[in-house]
Order: sequence, then C-alpha cells, then structure tokens
Amino acid sequence: MKDYKGYLFDIDGTLLLGDVLISGAKEKIEELRKKGKTIGFYTNNSSKNPKSYIEKFKKLGIDIELKEVITAGVVLADYLKNSCKNKKIFIVGTKDYKNYCKNLDINIVDENDEFEFSEIDIVAVTLDSELNYKKLEIACELLHGDVEYLAANEDLVYPVQGGIFLPDCRAICNMIELCIKKTPKYFGKPKKIMLDYALKNLSLEKDEVVIVGDRLYTDIASGNINGCNTILVLTGEATKDSESIYKPMYTIDSVAEIKIY
Repeated sequence: MKDYKGYLFDIDGTLLLGDVLISGAKEKIEELRKKGKTIGFYTNNSSKNPKSYIEKFKKLGIDIELKEVITAGVVLADYLKNSCKNKKIFIVGTKDYKNYCKNLDINIVDENDEFEFSEIDIVAVTLDSELNYKKLEIACELLHGDVEYLAANEDLVYPVQGGIFLPDCRAICNMIELCIKKTPKYFGKPKKIMLDYALKNLSLEKDEVVIVGDRLYTDIASGNINGCNTILVLTGEATKDSESIYKPMYTIDSVAEIKIY
C-alpha cells in the first residue's frame, strides 16, 4: 500500500456506524497523527453542523479540528453564501444544519416561516432526519415554478448499527423527482467541488491524498473521477461482491488494515 501525505476519511460506514466507532478506527487515526499525516473527515452527511462532529468525536476520544471536517452540507452552504447573495432559499434540512446556514447569514426559510412562494429563488435539499410531509409538499410546489434546485449529496442511504440502512439525501430527492420530474445540482462526493474544497482546506494536492470510504458510487467515484487514489473498506455499504464502474486502488476489510510507513 502506497504512503500518502493526506487521508480523506468518509465517516458513516468507514469510521462510524451510527454513534459507534468501527473497531480500530481510533487507533488508526492516532497512528496517522503520530506519523505527521494530514487527516480530513470527508463525508457526504449533510444533516449536521460541522461543529457537531467535533463534539461527537470528542465523546469517542478523538480530537479533531473544524478545518478537518468537510461535509457535503458545508460545501453547499459555502456555495449559497458566496454565489447566491440576495437570494432567498427554502431549505429541506435538520434544525442543526439550518442553524449552521443562519449563522453564515444565508437567507433561508423553512416550512415554519411565513413567506410568499414568489419570494423563493432556490430550493436546497440535504439529508433530513427530521423530514416531514409539509417540507416535501412545499418543495414540490416551489419546484413546479421557475426556481433553482440544489442538493447536498447523492447518497441513497446511510448505514447505522445492526446492518440497517436509512434514507439519505438522494432518496429524498428521488421522491421529489417522481412528482416534479426535475433533478437537482449536487455538491457532495463525487463532485469536483467537494474535493477541491477539501484540498484547499487542508493545503494538499490531489496526488498527495487517498480517499477512504465504503461506497463505490460516491467515495471511490470521487477518486476515480478527480484523479485521486482510493481505498474501499467493507464496513459499510459495499461488499466484496458489489459491482460498479468505479474501482478502488485497494480493498480492505476496515480502516484498521491501512498500512502507514
């Protein structure tokens, strides 16, 4: 296994299952830090404020920095803040994520606000573990009009303990697509904008990093499409029998098997 300056780790299914660390993950991160490696927590989970990950990992005995947390939600919010000024955005998302956007002074509304449909310029969808029918209804009605449609990530599901998978952002978008026949512009893995954001945050070049993840169509695709090496782990969605046009450079059972020189 090649040695790398930087390691971009997916979180759900790679380092964690729900709120439980995958065996050997903590020790591997500690080993990488001792070797002077740069680490990024490179996740398509768009339901959380990135500060929530700092708190979550701290409870698990792992200290991480805010700049190391690169989520699809962060990349989407960065776009909304810098490229959508003076636009009003209807957000399908968790309270935690919406508060993150509000703290960035992004002009968002949700299903509990009073607003005119004609005021809305953009509908943005994220992984919403607090999803309800009212959010879907408003999003569909808005998207029947001439509004921009954005979404954080293309993951259909995310893994939790016990081999269970729950609906992710693209599953929500697929419901909306059945109604309005439109697909959004996505920002998470495997899109180049997500990798570029991570590399800039961590001061790395793409030939210096390896992407480690459990999904072929997001994690491994992110490397294949954008010219980075990849490691597939079998602790989440993918299995040894999974088939895809996206091929990892290495396949291992878990992050515990990563070799560091």
